Amino acid sequence: MSSLTLSVVMPVYNEAASIDDVIADVTKHILDRVDPAELVIVDDCSTDDTSAHLEALAAADARIRVLRNQTNMGHGRSVRRAMDSATGIWIFHLDSDGQVVPAEFDRLWAHRDDGDLVLGQRITRHDPRHRLILTAVTRGFVSVLAWRRVPDANVPFKLIRRDLYEHLAANMPSTAFAPSILIVLGALRSGAQVREVEITHLARVHGQSTLRLGRLAKAVGRSAVETLRFRVHRQPPYVRR
Repeated sequence: MSSLTLSVVMPVYNEAASIDDVIADVTKHILDRVDPAELVIVDDCSTDDTSAHLEALAAADARIRVLRNQTNMGHGRSVRRAMDSATGIWIFHLDSDGQVVPAEFDRLWAHRDDGDLVLGQRITRHDPRHRLILTAVTRGFVSVLAWRRVPDANVPFKLIRRDLYEHLAANMPSTAFAPSILIVLGALRSGAQVREVEITHLARVHGQSTLRLGRLAKAVGRSAVETLRFRVHRQPPYVRR
């Protein structure tokens, strides 16, 4: 059994302008309220001053671990590396762009006794049109495969039992483009308890989305193929430890 209650995992890429504030919020609203806890950050080979900021933050707080990819691996593989490195009984994933609200972590944490996977659901989105299109396509695709409506499968604000993640990760490709989608689909197929909680979504203040129209088409295609392959394989039943 892990000695840590919670691992917060966060992929980061070129967020120097806002990363100090984001991690300050994570520290205040999550790390300082759940004891013991850690923050596992994967720096996806940032090209700005993000790495220097992260080094300083980790030096100041022993609860913060920073892993740096040797090459730019993309969001999905960075999420996977962070989750694989987590040691807590629970894993909480959020992104580093400041569009989700760490203070709303308690909304998910309150369901840890009746949920194995607790998903935030972004009701009002503040994203470019192409990201809204991607969300709509994902919603329909995953809902069909799961045989139930899944409104926000790729949400970057989710709480999962680590033993459920390990159960699912055994059948997930290590290079998955969108592991979040596979986690949700796998959890539903394996009989895990999945809960959904409404959360706030903010407009991006600093930086820009890295997903453009050309990459969007490729992302949808690759994610669809991976998800279909994952869906075909039998998912063993999940038994909570």
